[in-house]
Amino acid sequence: MSALALEIKDLHAWYGESHILHGVNMSVPKGSVVTLLGRNGAGRTTTMRALLGLTGSRKGSVRIHGQEAISLPTHRIAHLGVGYCPEERGIFASLSCEENLLLPPPLKNDKAAANAMSLDEIYAMFPNLKERRNSPGTRLSGGEQQMLAVARILRTGADILLLDEISEGWRRSLCRRWLA
Repeated sequence: MSALALEIKDLHAWYGESHILHGVNMSVPKGSVVTLLGRNGAGRTTTMRALLGLTGSRKGSVRIHGQEAISLPTHRIAHLGVGYCPEERGIFASLSCEENLLLPPPLKNDKAAANAMSLDEIYAMFPNLKERRNSPGTRLSGGEQQMLAVARILRTGADILLLDEISEGWRRSLCRRWLA
Protein backbone atom coordinates (compact mmCIF):
# COMPACT_ATOMS: atom_id res chain seq x y z
CA MET A 1 0.00 0.00 0.00
CA SER A 2 1.35 3.39 -0.96
CA ALA A 3 2.23 5.94 1.73
CA LEU A 4 1.05 8.58 -0.73
CA ALA A 5 -2.59 9.57 -0.97
CA LEU A 6 -1.94 11.32 -4.27
CA GLU A 7 0.96 11.32 -6.72
CA ILE A 8 1.00 13.38 -9.92
CA LYS A 9 3.77 13.03 -12.50
CA ASP A 10 4.16 15.11 -15.66
CA LEU A 11 0.46 16.04 -15.79
CA HIS A 12 -0.60 17.95 -18.90
CA ALA A 13 -4.14 19.16 -19.59
CA TRP A 14 -5.93 20.84 -22.46
CA TYR A 15 -9.16 22.72 -22.97
CA GLY A 16 -9.79 22.28 -26.68
CA GLU A 17 -6.58 23.27 -28.47
CA SER A 18 -5.24 25.24 -25.49
CA HIS A 19 -2.48 23.45 -23.58
CA ILE A 20 -3.15 24.70 -20.03
CA LEU A 21 -1.07 22.52 -17.67
CA HIS A 22 2.53 21.74 -18.57
CA GLY A 23 4.14 18.91 -16.62
CA VAL A 24 2.71 19.32 -13.09
CA ASN A 25 4.35 17.11 -10.44
CA MET A 26 3.16 16.66 -6.87
CA SER A 27 3.31 14.06 -4.10
CA VAL A 28 0.86 14.22 -1.19
CA PRO A 29 1.45 11.88 1.77
CA LYS A 30 -1.60 10.41 3.49
CA GLY A 31 -2.92 12.69 6.22
CA SER A 32 -1.41 15.85 4.70
CA VAL A 33 -3.00 19.21 4.04
CA VAL A 34 -1.68 20.86 0.88
CA THR A 35 -2.55 24.29 -0.48
CA LEU A 36 -2.04 25.32 -4.10
CA LEU A 37 -1.04 28.96 -4.25
CA GLY A 38 -0.76 31.25 -7.24
CA ARG A 39 -2.20 34.27 -8.98
CA ASN A 40 -5.43 34.16 -10.97
CA GLY A 41 -4.98 31.97 -14.02
CA ALA A 42 -2.01 30.06 -12.57
CA GLY A 43 -3.78 26.69 -12.96
CA ARG A 44 -4.95 25.79 -9.44
CA THR A 45 -8.51 24.96 -10.50
CA THR A 46 -7.38 23.30 -13.72
CA THR A 47 -5.00 21.06 -11.75
CA MET A 48 -7.90 19.85 -9.59
CA ARG A 49 -10.16 19.40 -12.61
CA ALA A 50 -7.43 17.47 -14.46
CA LEU A 51 -6.99 15.13 -11.47
CA LEU A 52 -10.68 14.31 -11.78
CA GLY A 53 -10.74 13.94 -15.57
CA LEU A 54 -12.85 17.07 -16.02
CA THR A 55 -10.60 18.76 -18.59
CA GLY A 56 -10.89 18.22 -22.33
CA SER A 57 -7.90 15.89 -22.46
CA ARG A 58 -4.92 15.08 -20.28
CA LYS A 59 -1.80 12.97 -20.15
CA GLY A 60 0.73 12.00 -17.54
CA SER A 61 0.23 9.99 -14.37
CA VAL A 62 -2.27 10.46 -11.55
CA ARG A 63 -2.05 7.84 -8.81
CA ILE A 64 -4.64 7.79 -6.04
CA HIS A 65 -3.73 5.54 -3.11
CA GLY A 66 -1.28 3.83 -5.46
CA GLN A 67 -3.80 3.16 -8.24
CA GLU A 68 -3.27 4.75 -11.65
CA ALA A 69 -6.28 6.93 -12.44
CA ILE A 70 -5.32 8.92 -15.55
CA SER A 71 -7.54 6.82 -17.84
CA LEU A 72 -10.44 6.37 -15.41
CA PRO A 73 -13.75 8.19 -15.85
CA THR A 74 -14.59 10.82 -13.24
CA HIS A 75 -17.10 8.67 -11.32
CA ARG A 76 -14.48 5.91 -10.87
CA ILE A 77 -11.95 8.48 -9.58
CA ALA A 78 -14.55 9.60 -7.03
CA HIS A 79 -14.98 5.98 -5.92
CA LEU A 80 -11.26 5.87 -5.13
CA GLY A 81 -12.05 8.33 -2.32
CA VAL A 82 -11.77 11.74 -3.99
CA GLY A 83 -14.28 14.47 -3.17
CA TYR A 84 -14.43 17.77 -5.08
CA CYS A 85 -15.96 21.03 -3.94
CA PRO A 86 -15.85 23.46 -6.88
CA GLU A 87 -15.70 27.21 -6.45
CA GLU A 88 -19.29 27.43 -7.75
CA ARG A 89 -20.52 25.33 -4.75
CA GLY A 90 -23.44 23.64 -6.56
CA ILE A 91 -26.05 24.28 -3.86
CA PHE A 92 -29.56 23.24 -4.92
CA ALA A 93 -31.70 26.34 -4.41
CA SER A 94 -35.03 24.51 -4.17
CA LEU A 95 -33.78 22.13 -1.46
CA SER A 96 -33.35 22.87 2.23
CA CYS A 97 -29.93 22.90 3.80
CA GLU A 98 -30.54 19.42 5.25
CA GLU A 99 -31.86 18.06 1.95
CA ASN A 100 -28.68 19.33 0.27
CA LEU A 101 -26.67 17.45 2.92
CA LEU A 102 -28.57 14.22 2.33
CA LEU A 103 -28.27 14.40 -1.46
CA PRO A 104 -24.82 12.93 -2.26
CA PRO A 105 -24.57 9.17 -1.77
CA PRO A 106 -21.72 7.79 0.33
CA LEU A 107 -18.83 6.28 -1.57
CA LYS A 108 -19.09 2.52 -1.92
CA ASN A 109 -16.13 1.14 -0.04
CA ASP A 110 -15.48 0.14 3.57
CA LYS A 111 -12.95 2.91 4.15
CA ALA A 112 -15.36 5.58 2.94
CA ALA A 113 -18.15 4.18 5.08
CA ALA A 114 -15.90 4.57 8.13
CA ASN A 115 -14.96 8.14 7.11
CA ALA A 116 -18.48 9.35 6.25
CA MET A 117 -19.79 11.90 8.73
CA SER A 118 -23.30 11.71 10.16
CA LEU A 119 -25.62 14.71 10.19
CA ASP A 120 -24.97 15.09 13.93
CA GLU A 121 -21.21 15.23 13.30
CA ILE A 122 -21.72 17.77 10.51
CA TYR A 123 -23.93 19.92 12.72
CA ALA A 124 -21.35 19.76 15.54
CA MET A 125 -18.66 20.95 13.11
CA PHE A 126 -20.85 23.59 11.47
CA PRO A 127 -23.46 24.78 14.03
CA ASN A 128 -24.76 27.42 11.60
CA LEU A 129 -25.99 24.64 9.32
CA LYS A 130 -28.00 23.07 12.14
CA GLU A 131 -29.65 26.40 12.85
CA ARG A 132 -30.44 26.81 9.14
CA ARG A 133 -31.23 23.16 8.34
CA ASN A 134 -34.77 23.96 7.10
CA SER A 135 -33.77 27.07 5.13
CA PRO A 136 -33.64 26.92 1.32
CA GLY A 137 -30.11 26.78 -0.07
CA THR A 138 -30.38 30.26 -1.57
CA ARG A 139 -31.31 31.78 1.81
CA LEU A 140 -27.92 30.87 3.26
CA SER A 141 -25.14 33.47 3.37
CA GLY A 142 -22.14 32.97 1.11
CA GLY A 143 -20.13 31.57 4.02
CA GLU A 144 -22.95 29.21 5.00
CA GLN A 145 -23.27 28.01 1.40
CA GLN A 146 -19.54 27.28 1.43
CA MET A 147 -19.92 25.34 4.71
CA LEU A 148 -22.77 23.37 3.15
CA ALA A 149 -20.72 22.52 0.06
CA VAL A 150 -17.84 21.25 2.21
CA ALA A 151 -20.20 19.37 4.54
CA ARG A 152 -21.71 17.49 1.57
CA ILE A 153 -18.26 16.21 0.64
CA LEU A 154 -17.57 15.14 4.23
CA ARG A 155 -20.83 13.14 4.24
CA THR A 156 -19.57 10.97 1.35
CA GLY A 157 -16.58 9.59 3.26
CA ALA A 158 -14.03 10.81 0.70
CA ASP A 159 -10.54 10.88 2.18
CA ILE A 160 -8.96 13.14 -0.45
CA LEU A 161 -10.73 16.49 -0.52
CA LEU A 162 -10.14 18.86 -3.44
CA LEU A 163 -11.53 22.17 -2.20
CA ASP A 164 -11.47 25.11 -4.62
CA GLU A 165 -11.47 28.57 -2.98
CA ILE A 166 -12.57 26.87 0.22
CA SER A 167 -12.38 29.77 2.64
CA GLU A 168 -14.27 32.27 0.48
CA GLY A 169 -16.97 33.82 2.65
CA TRP A 170 -15.72 32.25 5.90
CA ARG A 171 -14.76 34.18 9.00
CA ARG A 172 -11.05 33.99 9.81
CA SER A 173 -11.79 32.14 13.09
CA LEU A 174 -13.70 29.41 11.23
CA CYS A 175 -10.86 29.02 8.72
CA ARG A 176 -8.34 28.60 11.52
CA ARG A 177 -10.51 26.10 13.41
CA TRP A 178 -11.46 24.02 10.39
CA LEU A 179 -8.05 23.93 8.72
CA ALA A 180 -6.13 23.27 11.97
